[in-house]
Amino acid sequence: MRNEVSYYPEIQSFIEMQLKSNFRASNQMGIFVYWGIGELKKNLLQIIDEHPKECSCALEFAKRVPPLSLDIFAIITDGIKFELLILEIKLVKSAGLKEWSQLVGYCLVSGAKYGLLINIDNGSSPRLTQTLHSEQHMSHIQTTVKGKSCEHILGFMQWNSYTNNFEYSSLGNIKSLSDLSEKIISEFAK
Repeated sequence: MRNEVSYYPEIQSFIEMQLKSNFRASNQMGIFVYWGIGELKKNLLQIIDEHPKECSCALEFAKRVPPLSLDIFAIITDGIKFELLILEIKLVKSAGLKEWSQLVGYCLVSGAKYGLLINIDNGSSPRLTQTLHSEQHMSHIQTTVKGKSCEHILGFMQWNSYTNNFEYSSLGNIKSLSDLSEKIISEFAK
């Protein structure tokens, strides 16, 4: 019986492949994706150390971000600016408000703009489904930190371990990996 951690490599690899494919299709060859698993601050500093040309733009952020133990995160950068993507992976019968709240909390504390809650081989609870359908602000959160406006864009997806592919739920502001790619590309086109 597999645990959720054993699915990390295949989920991460699939998302990376899709993002890079969509970046290439949009002639955005200068956007790079670097992954970390576990503690955000330490692993982000290590990524910056290993890829200084592309990731030094995140150094001040990495120095001030609090230590957070995450499932998977990605720094997406063009060498001038960066965005952070958090993946919260679950292997539960139905992902509910508790799991969604965990993702929201991680995004708020870290300042990550993008977050995905991914449940393996199962969907969301009826309450989470209803909440995300009726309360749009729960997946597109806007905050103000030290006078600066921050945006957090979240989505829910289901990983099918039999087909090694995502099943999209249309829950949240990120509807698919193509949608996520488009949002990220628009950030770097500004």
